[in-house]
Amino acid sequence: MLTFIKNIIISVFLGFTTYIVLGLLRNDLIQIPANKSEYSEVIVICIAIFISTFFVSKTREACLEEENDYRETGTVKWFNVKKGYGFITRDQGDDIFVHYKNIEGSGRRFISEGERVSFVVIDGDKGLQADEVITV
Repeated sequence: MLTFIKNIIISVFLGFTTYIVLGLLRNDLIQIPANKSEYSEVIVICIAIFISTFFVSKTREACLEEENDYRETGTVKWFNVKKGYGFITRDQGDDIFVHYKNIEGSGRRFISEGERVSFVVIDGDKGLQADEVITV
């Protein structure tokens, strides 16, 4: 429901912005719609933008689902905070290297031994390593 309201607000804002830009392109002065045809133009623009938000929302959801297909989970085997690296035991059994730069978050990034994590496997300079590491 919140996404629906957000889409309406964005559509109205972009609709009026588009109306103003179209007016400027036609060398008109910036003005608020004054008659039915001008209001109709704004309404059509807003509706078109509103409908397009559903396509964008669905596409974004599909991308997030696709990204989750590539994510793996595992348990932190050990992590040395001073050195900034450690290893995660993947659920499939083998260990994978993790560097502090690949842990999501801000500030001092680290993970604790035994902690469950989700990550993406990438091919780094020295072989496979965990990236986009988040706790689960």
